[in-house]
Amino acid sequence: MAGGKYEAVWNKLIGEKHLFSMENRAFNAISIISAIVLVYSLAFDIYIGQAVMSTVILVLLLALCCLYYYSRVKQKYKGGLVIYAFCSYAAMIANYYLNSGLEGPTLLYFCLTFLLLIGISPRRLYRLWIGLHCGIAIALCYSEYHWPNTVKGSYSNGFDHFLDILAGYFAIIIFGYFITNYLRKYYHEERLLSEQRLQEIIAQNEQIKLHNELLAKANEEKNKLFSIVSHDLRTPIDSIAGYLNLLSENIVDSDERQEIELELLSQTKYTSDLLLNLLYWSKTQMNGVKPNLAPVGLAEVVDDARNFKIAAAARKGIKLTYNIDKDVEVIADKDMLRIVLRNVINNALKFTKPGGEVVIRLNRKGTLGEVAIQDNGIGIHVEKQKEIFTLKSDSTYGTKDEKGIGLGLMLCKEFMNYQKGDITFESKIGQGSVFYIALPLACAN
Repeated sequence: MAGGKYEAVWNKLIGEKHLFSMENRAFNAISIISAIVLVYSLAFDIYIGQAVMSTVILVLLLALCCLYYYSRVKQKYKGGLVIYAFCSYAAMIANYYLNSGLEGPTLLYFCLTFLLLIGISPRRLYRLWIGLHCGIAIALCYSEYHWPNTVKGSYSNGFDHFLDILAGYFAIIIFGYFITNYLRKYYHEERLLSEQRLQEIIAQNEQIKLHNELLAKANEEKNKLFSIVSHDLRTPIDSIAGYLNLLSENIVDSDERQEIELELLSQTKYTSDLLLNLLYWSKTQMNGVKPNLAPVGLAEVVDDARNFKIAAAARKGIKLTYNIDKDVEVIADKDMLRIVLRNVINNALKFTKPGGEVVIRLNRKGTLGEVAIQDNGIGIHVEKQKEIFTLKSDSTYGTKDEKGIGLGLMLCKEFMNYQKGDITFESKIGQGSVFYIALPLACAN
């Protein structure tokens, strides 16, 4: 608990992580540790009687406190970093001439300031620090070699010399330990933060990729839908307009008139079915569909769908039969189930040859009631079976050139999902198809 308290105090001194950048916090930490070392050096120089050097260190300490305030309070450490560097140079130069030159600890301290500046500076300043440190060190040694009198001997005896070098050595060791430890921690946090940012970028890229894929899919479906609507809706309307034009000109006999009227009825029902499917599909895309699930009598709904298509079956001479107990109920949305049954029955009639048969029966499978709609028509090609419930499935003409209703089976799949049911099929070329519509039984006993 004490460690957490000290860490909280330290974070308060160098700046909170969520308010200060890593570099700003590093500079604040270096400033605090440097101030501690300067206080130590000031006390030692006062002890050994170095009045001039004590004054220089005191001035540097005050300047460092101002830089810390500027960085911690104003959060503008970059300008302070340069000032800190040149103040360090000034201190080292003064200390060199006032504290025995090469015989003193100045160059050791000078190496330490170089390591500190490299540790907290941007990479673009590295060459500047290298040039300045090397140039100043060479200039100091050169001046002492040629003008040794410019360097002041500060030791009155050998013990003071020994003590100063040893104290400087320990100060560098301790100072270097704390700074290195902090910088390692700083770069470790920076690495973790970089990894976290990288993971966030990867996650964002994955989301963008997924979003683009969904947009591409939506755009593809939109284009397919427009294609269906423009082609499948325009064709019957053009046919109706043509037939009405013929009737209005009174150039057809009674037999032809009757045949045209039957074709008009067929085209009108086809257009009505297409518009109905389009209307319901549009509702699903606008998230406006809320199924009203309740017990529904299968016999009633199947009978309704069968009666809706019985005239179309009669025109092709197809026998449309069903055998479902009247007391069988499933949990479903009555309107959705009716749309599904109409579309599936319409498809069965469409692909059954004249004189064929479509049979509707009920299979009980545990807690499910399964309506099977079987025809003995032409069947579905294997390569088309995987896309039968999508917009990718191209509309196919029936055995008497009936046009597909479009959206039909895809809408059936969506509606069965809304009702927590399922629709599957089996098909063999030349033998026909069976579509299975499965829903939970209202009474599973």
